Amino acid sequence: MYSNFENLSEEKKKTILDACIHEFAEKGYEKASTNTIVKEAGISKGILFHYFQNKRGLFLYVVDYCILTIVEEYNKYPLTGTGDIFQRLSELSVIKLKLTHANPEISKIMMEALGNTPADIRSEIERRYSQLSSEYMPAFFEEIDYSKFRSGVNPSKAIEILMLFLEALGDKYMKNYLGKEQELLQNYNKLMEEYNEYMEILKYGMYS
Repeated sequence: MYSNFENLSEEKKKTILDACIHEFAEKGYEKASTNTIVKEAGISKGILFHYFQNKRGLFLYVVDYCILTIVEEYNKYPLTGTGDIFQRLSELSVIKLKLTHANPEISKIMMEALGNTPADIRSEIERRYSQLSSEYMPAFFEEIDYSKFRSGVNPSKAIEILMLFLEALGDKYMKNYLGKEQELLQNYNKLMEEYNEYMEILKYGMYS
């Protein structure tokens, strides 16, 4: 679908993508201007839409690029060998904040994509994100020490509760800090303190 763009030199692709990422990160999907993008990239609008068909196609390509970039960056921070699910989740949360700090524009685009885009685009992005999660998340749960769960607690149900809670907490932070990503980073210690308090409550109800 994007073969014409993929056949460009890496330097040319980077120039165009950098312009797209900057514009979408600064203004969001609906307010982003393709006129600004082509001006910064040094190409015509006709060429841009030759590569991506329309603004929607362009944004979805950029989101895919951002997701793959985050995955590549995430792989640079391997989790420790702990079998404690709470410790593993804590490490994951720290890594996510590090990635947000290291890739502020990409992080802004992902928050925008999942929280503030038209419904048809958001549903498509959620589908892609869900597909990626189903591919990578199983490895996250390998070698978990289920003996830590107290008698009477179904580990699978407990982990499902944890993931649902983290999803809800992520939605809360996304809503509170959309467009204020720098403030999120400044409140790192406060957020981690709140996160750890929640985890201790959940751990108390699940671990022996």
